[in-house]
This record gives sequence, structure tokens and C-alpha cells, in this order.
Amino acid sequence: MSQLEPLIADLALILICAGTMTLLFKKLKQPVVLGYIVAGFLASPNMTYMPSVTDLHGVHLWSEIGVIFLLFAPGLEFSFRKILRMGAVPIIAACAIIMGMMLVGMFTGQMFGWKQMDCIYLGGMLAMSSTTIIFKAFDDMGLREKRFANLVLSVLIIEDILAIYPRWP
Repeated sequence: MSQLEPLIADLALILICAGTMTLLFKKLKQPVVLGYIVAGFLASPNMTYMPSVTDLHGVHLWSEIGVIFLLFAPGLEFSFRKILRMGAVPIIAACAIIMGMMLVGMFTGQMFGWKQMDCIYLGGMLAMSSTTIIFKAFDDMGLREKRFANLVLSVLIIEDILAIYPRWP
């Protein structure tokens, strides 16, 4: 039972911080996801003036569970038929965005005098968007059913597929 107590106490702290920040950020008419980031900072051991989580392994477990729930909603909405109905536009847009951001990252890294592999890595990081964050923001603003939102989410899903595809034939 002694291993369960810190896990539950940390969950309570995380939920209290997240709930408080959700209410605050909704009142301020700001994205709730930004409030979640602030809540994570407030509950972290880096914030010395507030109670913080004690079991970092347990927090890692809660974060994995949270990501599963966060990715569940876009997974339910995802449909290859929706993307195919839009034609080549999302595919062309995704490829253009990836190439453009890769170039921006590579040039930025070269300006800092970084090695070539570091520049490519920076370009790859800049090319990836957070599909779940944008999905949640569209959902909070009530824009998810708009045509442009479907196009944006289709582009992001194609970017994700291109990012995780291990090898090109």
C-alpha cells in the first residue's frame, strides 16, 4: 500500500493544478492546452514554492496514460476516406510544409555553426506539428467541423504518417 499512496497523491496534485488552470485559462479566454502546460510546470519539482510531485516514475506512468487518452479522440476522427475526398491538396501541403520547415531548420542550424546532422535534426523537429494540440484547440474553439479544420487536420495526419514511416522503398 505504501507504493500506491504517492501515486494517488501525485494524481490528486496533478488534477488540482490542471483543474485550476483549466478554469483560469477559460476565464481568460486562452487555450486550455496552454493552461495544462502551466499546470505541469506548477506541479513539477522545479517549482519550489508549491507542493510538487514526489514519485517521478509514477508521473511518467500518468503521462503515458494521458497521452493515450489524448490520442484516442483524433484516432476516432481519423479516416482515410476524408483525406481521399480532399484530393491531392493535403498531400501536397504536407510535403511542402515538411520540406520548407526542414530547409528553415537546416539554414538556421548552419547559421549557428552546427554540424550537418544537428541541422537536419532541427529541421525535422520544426517540421513536426503537434496534431493533438491543434485538434484540442479546434475542439475548444468549436472549429473542428469547419472545412478548413478538416483540411488542417488531414495535413497534420499526413505529416505524422510521413514522420513515422520507417523506410521509403
